Amino acid sequence: MKEPLNSWEHKLAGKPPVKNGFTSELEHKVRERIHMQNEKRRSPYRAVAALMSIVLLLGCGWWFRDDVKAMLKPDTAENVPAALRGDSLRDREYTLKIHQFAQDGSIEYRIKRPFIIRHPSVKLNTVDAPRDLYNDPEMFKAWVDKEQPDMLQLPLKLFRELAADGKLKSLDTIVKEHKFELGALYAPLVELLRQFGGSGELYGVPSDFNTTALYINEDAFAKQGIPLPEGEVSPEEIMQLAKRFQGTGISGLGAFDRDNKFALAKLLGQVSGLQTLSKSNEGKTEATINTEAWKQIWQTVAAGYQEGWILQQKPIDYGKNGISMKDMGKNDAFAQGKIAMMIAPSYFYSNLENFEYAGVMKANWSTVPLRVDPSATNQLSFLGTNTVYAINAASTQEDAVWELMSFIIGGSWLNGLDDSQRYAYATLLADKSVMDEKESKHWKAFYDSKVDAAKAAEGYKVAYDNRARGELDASLYTLGGEQMEAVVKGTKSVDAALDELQTTFEMRLARKGDQTHE
Repeated sequence: MKEPLNSWEHKLAGKPPVKNGFTSELEHKVRERIHMQNEKRRSPYRAVAALMSIVLLLGCGWWFRDDVKAMLKPDTAENVPAALRGDSLRDREYTLKIHQFAQDGSIEYRIKRPFIIRHPSVKLNTVDAPRDLYNDPEMFKAWVDKEQPDMLQLPLKLFRELAADGKLKSLDTIVKEHKFELGALYAPLVELLRQFGGSGELYGVPSDFNTTALYINEDAFAKQGIPLPEGEVSPEEIMQLAKRFQGTGISGLGAFDRDNKFALAKLLGQVSGLQTLSKSNEGKTEATINTEAWKQIWQTVAAGYQEGWILQQKPIDYGKNGISMKDMGKNDAFAQGKIAMMIAPSYFYSNLENFEYAGVMKANWSTVPLRVDPSATNQLSFLGTNTVYAINAASTQEDAVWELMSFIIGGSWLNGLDDSQRYAYATLLADKSVMDEKESKHWKAFYDSKVDAAKAAEGYKVAYDNRARGELDASLYTLGGEQMEAVVKGTKSVDAALDELQTTFEMRLARKGDQTHE
């Protein structure tokens, strides 16, 4: 027979009183009690006020469970939320307007509640920009001018636009004043954001980052008696390792792109420093597709597909209603132990973590950094972020906004998530110390990747600003896929495929003239 719940446990088991966790009356009472607790004069009612605060917080529902448990521990002051001790924002009331991604809602549903309990004198009002504005920087700037949010949650492209246009507040002085340890954040990404600022100043901070790495199925290597790769691995080494799995019943390398066989060859070539479009000594853009170096990569990749030690999986059928992570995992060859290695973006790490949580992961896996040639022009593939947090240059509440931003990127709010929520939000955090050390072999390689932030910034500039170059890259992806498919099927030689691509792009460059110059 189950033991009956204590009264406070029963309250914790309930649902939040409202969507945002606070009713206005309750929030007012919490603020009132905290104000009483922080009065300088000694009062016999101070202990009672603090206790009443706890009782009020208990009534706020399941999402305060971890904070309440911490408050009930009597051992150290660290177990008491900042709201009941030295809240740096307690001396005044703040009402912050916070911009968040409409499709995300992470601030409203994940950040707002734990932040308010630590800083009850701050009210957070979230506002979403219409989705179509994210593809139109000028319209988004106009929206910012009209709405005047204090804090902005921005994708990288919009951050670059707003920083260059003076819409964001420089953070360097604020960081120093608040003694924030900027060195705790992933250094190449911080440098990239400085590059985007144009003057070397920092106008935003990241909560996460994106990169690319080599995923390793350790069980597959152990079964074949092949030593695991260590340190940075070059494309040549990857292909040599992959070929050793030929005839073993498992593919040595999986192509991450399920639609285009050329994508793998392009990635391997670019990581090695090869270019499909380059500048001549006169500064003219030229097609450099048909070279001996590219020919070797095409031959190797095509042979891998033909001989079976490179596997391209079938495209995912999402259906009308989408697909669950569990079903995705069941249909992922790497997760099912059928591929020894995979070169993939860091969001594949998130997928694998979710496959594990769903109970469908069959591979014991780790990651290894790729060796990126210093001359590689695709370094943006190894350095990016989903979210940059910034302060509106017009905001007059920068102290409170920074407190919120540092709380977000510090990651302590993750402590309030249960396992299912943690896996749903699995990502590479800019602050490595917040990552789960027990699973470090899954993510450590991402932080060890060597990437040139300045070159990555140049790559983003081309991607964002040079429409003609973007159109050429898109057509190369399509036509290159068609040619590689023909080579793999044996209907065309590598020489013929590269000759045709070279001729096609020479003609297209001639038509576009100087439009492709950076």
